[in-house]
This record gives sequence, structure tokens and C-alpha cells, in this order.
Amino acid sequence: MRITRLAGGIVFGLISCLGVAFYAAGRNQGPSDLFKQYCAKCHGEDGTANTPKGKQLKARDFTDPEFQSGKSDKDLIKTVTNGGEDMPAFGKKLSPEEIEGLVKNDVRSFRKK
Repeated sequence: MRITRLAGGIVFGLISCLGVAFYAAGRNQGPSDLFKQYCAKCHGEDGTANTPKGKQLKARDFTDPEFQSGKSDKDLIKTVTNGGEDMPAFGKKLSPEEIEGLVKNDVRSFRKK
């Protein structure tokens, strides 16, 4: 009886650990659908801006450490909302929450660790 309980606890623990591991792995699957739809054409799905449109417009490389450290989230949210230089404004297409998510979850995800 005691061995059965112990084995059940071990199995439950392993299943729980695997679930957490799979959940954590799934959280960083690359850019969101919003990023792919609105940003990747210029900035690329890898954030390097190495796309024909990105090269033409000299889009920002989100993997550049100087860019990442030189801009606050507030600055980036303002740029996405209102546009800037050759970047169009997305404030009328996306909600403030969507724009904040793009900046905090997508743009910042290209930061080198």
C-alpha cells in the first residue's frame, strides 16, 4: 500500500514537471500572430529587418543591442501607435493592449540574452 502511494506520487510529480516544461517551451514559440501580420513584412520574423521591404525602408533591427537598450517600452509604444520616419501608425488598427503586447512580448523578445 505504501509503495503504491509512493509510486503514484512519483508518477504525478513527473507528469506535473513535464506539463510545466511543455508549457514553458510553448511560451517562446517565436513572434505572435499580430507581429507576423503587422511587423514581419519589414522587421522580419527573426527581428533582423533583413527583408526586401525592411532593407528598402531601413527598418530597425530588433536584435541590435544598441536599439534594445536605447529605447524604452514607452518610446516604442508611442512609435508603434503614432508612427515615425517611414513607419506607419498602428494606433487606429490595433488596441493599446495589442500594441503594448507587441512591444513587451515581441520586440523585446529579440533582445540578446
